[in-house]
Amino acid sequence: MHLVCFEHRPAAPGGRPATADRREVQGGDAASPNLDTLAAHWPGRRRLGALLAAGPRAGCVVDLNAALAVQLALDDAGAPEAEADSLLPPDPMRFLRRFEASLPHARSVLAFVEGCAGRWDAPDLARAGALLERREVRLAAPVPSPGKIVGVADNYAGHGADQARATRPPEPVLFLEAPSAVAGPEDDIVIPAVSEQTDHEGELAAVIGRRGRDLCVAQALSHVAGYAIANDVCAREFQGRRGQHFIGKSCDGFTPLGPALVTADEIDDPQDLAITTRISGETMQSARTKEMIFSVAEILAFASRLMTLEPGDVVLTGTPSGVGMERTSPRWLRDGDVVEIEIERLGRLHNYVRRAGP
Repeated sequence: MHLVCFEHRPAAPGGRPATADRREVQGGDAASPNLDTLAAHWPGRRRLGALLAAGPRAGCVVDLNAALAVQLALDDAGAPEAEADSLLPPDPMRFLRRFEASLPHARSVLAFVEGCAGRWDAPDLARAGALLERREVRLAAPVPSPGKIVGVADNYAGHGADQARATRPPEPVLFLEAPSAVAGPEDDIVIPAVSEQTDHEGELAAVIGRRGRDLCVAQALSHVAGYAIANDVCAREFQGRRGQHFIGKSCDGFTPLGPALVTADEIDDPQDLAITTRISGETMQSARTKEMIFSVAEILAFASRLMTLEPGDVVLTGTPSGVGMERTSPRWLRDGDVVEIEIERLGRLHNYVRRAGP
């Protein structure tokens, strides 16, 4: 599944208005519920969704909680919205905290929506707010407020300090970033007024779905909910010359994440994915995740010796060579740039760059 976090865009003048959250089904019967009362149009409220991958509505966003409420209403549930909330939380972070229990319901309801395509007697999912055109929503980071972000330094041969390293180091070098650095696939990367050396780092992100401590390498990937694309943006003059590693990585919006969280069952081997980063059309990074020094499983196992990995934690797995600081003439991000990071089978993360005002 390609899970997303989305907000409803405010209705345009003359367009379909937002509908208030009404917590019970009013009128209608089990075969024909009052879909207006199930609609969940809340501009600005972030909700859990999934992308339809195929069919006539490919690219549309399914509001999983709202679609489950429709399905339950058709099955004559007494309080479909309340039951949907208990089985499949609409909040993405609540969903991740209950990932193992809620994922089967998410799969089932997505299959229900896909099965409605082409049926003459299918419920009107759009009217119920359960199926939304892409233009109706704004995508946020699929993990909007992680408990922690764990990064890995120099995990690809040829990047940064690893350029001169001839032997494999004994263990990954980890660091933490502020959760407030997370941004979505439709957010801008804002260069702080105090930085002239803001750089990009395209990375594979692993999102934790099951609590784990003292994991062995063989079991580590079973704790992963899924994978996403990340840009580990950095203010190099703070990270390097001034030694402010944490703040240099933790500026507001410096960790764009998305566009979707692709569940782990769709990625047979996270160590065999192509990763490419382009800045305003110029290819800056091109590698495969098999070039990592430490695999995703090794990173997770090592981190779990020292800290508990919790559902919703994000682990950034390092960046290949080709970042701006490695160029003969460093290529820092500039106002007006477009950063595109593409990872095989995960999609493309696309963010504009702008400079903050003085």
